[in-house]
Amino acid sequence: MKTFILLVFAATSTIAYGQARLSGTVKDAAGKPLPFVTVVLLKPDSSLVKSTASDSGGRYAFENVRLGAYRLAASGVGFRKIASPPFAVESPSTSGPTLTLAESTSQLSEVTIAIKKPFVEQKIDRMVVNVAGSIIGSGSTALEVLERSPGVTVDYQNETLQLRGKEGVIVQIDGRQSYLSPQDVIALLRTMSSDNIEKVELITNPSSRYDAAGNSGIINIQLKKNRSLGTNGSLSAALGTGRYDRERGGLQLNHRTAKLNLFGSYSLNRGGNFFDFLLKRNQPDPSPTAPGRRNLVETYTYLRFRDLGQNAKAGFDFMPTKQTTIGLVWTGLWSDHRERGPAYGTFRRTENGPVYLWTGTEKTYNTNSLNQVGNLNFQHSLGEKGGQLNADVDVGYFQRDFSNRLLTTVLIPDGQTEPSELLNTQPTEINIFTAKADYTRPLRNGWRLETGLKTASVRTDNDLTLSLGPPGEIVRNPDLSTRFLYTERVNAAYASASGKWGKTQVQAGLRAEHTHSEGNAVTMRQVVTRNYLNLFPSLFLTRPLAGDRTLNASYSYRIDRPNYQFLNPARGYVDPYTYSQGNAFLRPQYTHALEVRYAFKNGLFVSAGANYLRDMFSYVVYVTEGNTGYRFAQNIGRSQGYTATLGWPVTVTKGWQLQTNWLAYFNRYQFRYESTDLRIDNFSGRLNANNAFTFGKGWTGELNGWLQTPSVTVLFRTPWLGSLDAGVQKAVTSALKLKLSAQDVFRSNQVIGGADQPGNSQSVRIKFDTRVVLLNLTYSFGNQQVKAARQRQTASEEESRRAN
Repeated sequence: MKTFILLVFAATSTIAYGQARLSGTVKDAAGKPLPFVTVVLLKPDSSLVKSTASDSGGRYAFENVRLGAYRLAASGVGFRKIASPPFAVESPSTSGPTLTLAESTSQLSEVTIAIKKPFVEQKIDRMVVNVAGSIIGSGSTALEVLERSPGVTVDYQNETLQLRGKEGVIVQIDGRQSYLSPQDVIALLRTMSSDNIEKVELITNPSSRYDAAGNSGIINIQLKKNRSLGTNGSLSAALGTGRYDRERGGLQLNHRTAKLNLFGSYSLNRGGNFFDFLLKRNQPDPSPTAPGRRNLVETYTYLRFRDLGQNAKAGFDFMPTKQTTIGLVWTGLWSDHRERGPAYGTFRRTENGPVYLWTGTEKTYNTNSLNQVGNLNFQHSLGEKGGQLNADVDVGYFQRDFSNRLLTTVLIPDGQTEPSELLNTQPTEINIFTAKADYTRPLRNGWRLETGLKTASVRTDNDLTLSLGPPGEIVRNPDLSTRFLYTERVNAAYASASGKWGKTQVQAGLRAEHTHSEGNAVTMRQVVTRNYLNLFPSLFLTRPLAGDRTLNASYSYRIDRPNYQFLNPARGYVDPYTYSQGNAFLRPQYTHALEVRYAFKNGLFVSAGANYLRDMFSYVVYVTEGNTGYRFAQNIGRSQGYTATLGWPVTVTKGWQLQTNWLAYFNRYQFRYESTDLRIDNFSGRLNANNAFTFGKGWTGELNGWLQTPSVTVLFRTPWLGSLDAGVQKAVTSALKLKLSAQDVFRSNQVIGGADQPGNSQSVRIKFDTRVVLLNLTYSFGNQQVKAARQRQTASEEESRRAN
């Protein structure tokens, strides 16, 4: 109850909606274009609407501006601040006044507009989590940041992400899809420092410009990239402890001139954790000599983790002309994850009956991974009216070395058997190549046309070797070892038109994707080839209403292709009596998604959505050999879901802003399990609450948390769950900030739940080292005076939607 009361008093957010595009130029007294000048859009009463920065050609642009009267203000390093007279925005494409700045020796600090972004912002087509400005977000991992984001759930048992209660989330980094399995994505996010993240975008209904993959939407993680003039950077370091220690740090460097921008960053995340796991299974024992006999299995595992993660990024942007930008970016991610600890299993026939089998296992798990991506990009502006050509080529490589060693001793009533050893190794390689081009041009009457082509090729190689035998004498088991090769090529084309139809802003698009894939279980001599073409329409409508209110409606059709981990038929063992197995014959699942949003001028919004999923695939638990259970991936049926969302920002008093995001959803799963037709209905809800306090004299604070009602995902059910975080920050100087945060204050963030299936059931409880206190130091150096404005420019439509 205490957690719930604290959660209700939390959060802050702003919403920006509009209907027109406002653009113009900034020049100096000699008439030359001025790049990287802060341009602010104001209402006639001088209240702030939006801010941006002029590009390398001196052009500024504001998207989604409501029709009405405005003023503009501009300021730059070494120039006097100016303000334009009032003017009107009356058409979908409005030319703003030319802003001419005179030189000045005054400091920019006299005219800087400082705005602290809220932790969560609701945009017209996405929700944005501003990690860079968060006290609690500093010193965390990317996975911990996502878990605090509205609508995002981390399924630690199955190592997957869910968005609004649904799996099938596509994770992007800087707008580029990772193409990793859900398990590898979780491992990557677990070792990625949040100090290197600018923001996270949650896109539940993407347009046709995006890949159609991901039936529940896209999570886009944008890394920091300082675009301030001159040479500048920032340094961060964090120390913390829960049951085990944590050390995190990061460095960002940037050098920018009128034609060249060089940037680089590095972060390190090191620390410990633990995995306290209790699993209970009640399942039949198919013994012909004892019909009706059952097995009650209880497994307890305690593992200590050690993680070392490193992230690096380097690149440049070259602007040979004011219309053209050429960029090259390299991103590298390394992780070293190690686990070690005991696992115990007891086997009974009845509740509290005698133990007929006992196992003790020493588990050693190691995984090392490398993920590198190189990107070459080109951007060229075509004329004053906003035409643009973008092109990207990406080359990626992922490598993982994995080993899982189980040294097991078995006790039976007649005595002790000899210890046995199981070693599971699986080196994995993924090669990725993508190339795409997007073209945008203005049409008549304010309409715009977007078209694009893309090709993506992914090749994975998984060589699983399973060896068994006495300790030190294990031999490879050819029946359980397999090499799995998977190749996939997707060729896509799309077209989208946007403009105004009466008072309604319309965007309609169609995307075509042709997929060719081949899964080859080499040692099993099993090859599955698929070849199919799909069309994916999308439609977005926005209509202004009286009182600065806005009504939005959207529809999209999407696909979720099974990743190689789901397709790989090799077994992965948790212990000698529990394993997982993929299915090479899985089919893609498809989703129709609709959403309607009603927004008020004060930031309050409500939305309702629906989705319909067919050919749903999931892991399902089965029983074999009496006391062994395994998970098997398969297409099991269909589902439908309905969501309702309320975003409510409130200024409680001066210095205290709060926002709550309430999400209610109903899911119905219909599928077949072992010749039995099942229908499971689930109604549940989630509250995310975030607040920001300003105490004065450089002191600020945050109190964030989430609360989730009991819920069901396919067969797995969970009870009430929640977590609360708190933090305080002291701005010692404009460059030096100290932050102290406490995560999961009540240590309530656990995995608790179970599954009831015809003939068998299971329950699970998993604890982690979640209550952690962190001290974070951030120091900025060099020219930081126009940093905030330029970073807001990177969130514009033209840059943030460059998704592969």
